[in-house]
Amino acid sequence: MLFFFKLISVLGQEKEDLSILKNTKNWKKEIIKFPIDWAPNLKLKGFEELLFSPKWSDKKSDQFWSLVISWSIEAKENLSKKQLEYNLKSYFDGLMKPNHWAKDFPDPEVSFIKNYDHTFNGKMTFFDGFYSGKIITVNIQVEQTFCENNNKTIIIFRLSPKEKRHKIWKTLNELELNEKLCN
Repeated sequence: MLFFFKLISVLGQEKEDLSILKNTKNWKKEIIKFPIDWAPNLKLKGFEELLFSPKWSDKKSDQFWSLVISWSIEAKENLSKKQLEYNLKSYFDGLMKPNHWAKDFPDPEVSFIKNYDHTFNGKMTFFDGFYSGKIITVNIQVEQTFCENNNKTIIIFRLSPKEKRHKIWKTLNELELNEKLCN
């Protein structure tokens, strides 16, 4: 019986380890391990955690396409601006290819500007193959944390089509890094 409880405890801890952010808003969560077969140009190892705002798929909502994508990847240092742009572009290129709206559409365009040491702001324009069937542009906030003791880089992408002064950004920024990841 003791073995059973230890097994449950271990399995529970393993699942907890696949959490990058404190999901204080109880948003819908999805975990995807890297590498991803539908994004063959994304050459990362690790996993991602997606947190979706409650109305992220509602085209009429202020929360449309507002979500947090966070990656925990094997790395010896933080990614460069160019690497961040390439990997996010590769991710969305693979993500939007199989859709029912169109067979031919432009590749995603990603552009970041460095703010501070490991933070960036930027925009991404891409074909929304999920909900609108249109080209959309989202604003992106990026932050990175390098975990020296386990050679992992944590990357948090906060996305929304709303401008930075909109209230959705306060909510997106309230979803914080789980500090246990680097310990």
